[in-house]
Amino acid sequence: MAIALRVVAAGLFFAVGAHASSKVTLTPTSTSLSARYSQAVALEVTLAQDGDPLDGSVACDVPATGLVELCRVRFELVPTDDSDEVILITEPDVVVDGAGRARARLTLVNGRHGGATFPSDPDGFSYTVTARFLGAGVPQPDATDPDCQPGAPDVDDGTLCPQTGTAILLVTPEVPALEFAQDIVMNVGDSVTLAASLVDETGDADAAGEAIDGGAEKVLEGVSIRFFYDVDADGRPSADERLGEAVTNSAGVAAFEFFADPTFVQAGTFEAGLHAEFAGDDHYALARGSVRLTLNAGGADPAATIIEVTPDSLNGNGVDEAVITVRLVDDNGNILGPDSPDADVTIATDLGRLLDSVDRDPLDGTYGQILRAPRQGGTATITVTVDGEDAGTASVAIVGREGCTCGTSSLPAALAFSALLPMLARRRRRR
Repeated sequence: MAIALRVVAAGLFFAVGAHASSKVTLTPTSTSLSARYSQAVALEVTLAQDGDPLDGSVACDVPATGLVELCRVRFELVPTDDSDEVILITEPDVVVDGAGRARARLTLVNGRHGGATFPSDPDGFSYTVTARFLGAGVPQPDATDPDCQPGAPDVDDGTLCPQTGTAILLVTPEVPALEFAQDIVMNVGDSVTLAASLVDETGDADAAGEAIDGGAEKVLEGVSIRFFYDVDADGRPSADERLGEAVTNSAGVAAFEFFADPTFVQAGTFEAGLHAEFAGDDHYALARGSVRLTLNAGGADPAATIIEVTPDSLNGNGVDEAVITVRLVDDNGNILGPDSPDADVTIATDLGRLLDSVDRDPLDGTYGQILRAPRQGGTATITVTVDGEDAGTASVAIVGREGCTCGTSSLPAALAFSALLPMLARRRRRR
């Protein structure tokens, strides 16, 4: 008679080894397994005798010895890094069923299987998984029966010799998810609390069942998260852009206070302006996340206001028009865009007529109004105030009909001409 042992795990087979004897043969098969930390690995052993499944409920009864027992398999795990640790996967040993199978579930979660820990490595932390058929009719745990020794003759006394099957299991880190709570909108010079959460989205595999992963996410508490501001706006964090770090709380959230320092922070919108990074550990891989950052300029500085008039010269015909544009600037020299708060901007002129009211452009945040030319030459002085404070002036040349801008300074000549009118009238009557 012959007994074959094979071990199946996650669709792959263990290599099989045993004592050479006349009673037992072993069939080697595939030897590699892999899983991530916090996942489960399904192990299955199939016993066969003369190529047929062995009914584990009766095959291990040995009439010659008077022993009545069930066929059992023990599953063990040993790190292949010269460690002496032996992790017992099954307790008690697994009974082989009527189809010759014994199944075990290995969950790579710290604290299970006798309190074992399961380190991982990006290249795979190596373990040897051993399935042991304990035999029947032989002393335990050592197979000292003469019929089970190498070179022993074939003796059909019903004794079933112990068998072992092994496989190499590589455990790689689980990949967590690192995310910011929401997009960040703030002003340059202000502070805001950044919140980034770190979770294992698939959670820990259940101790029982069929699923490889867990059914709910698991927060990662007590790990350090680094935060970065993308100074060069290249979409990637670098060591010289690091702001600091914070540790995740019981909800898996790390909170960090970010000050938008005007000495290196610029106004604008950046799709990946802030970054968070978890460096990884023995169980979880490196994780990164980024967030959209909108940095508005600070409050308006009236003295820094930019006033533009286009064109800067008009014909004094009562028809020509110029556009007055007012750009607000903050204390740090940043031009205030459309996302900055509204300001009270007023525009006045001492020559010509301003049309309608001051409007704000929703696209660029500027303020504007139309100046219509008078019917005379001169220089129009445009005066602007921001939130009630003087913000500067601009001028527009108004060209009169004779090509000069002297309309507002020709009053004495006009009075002299009007004084001559009565004299001219008397001369006409004398004729």
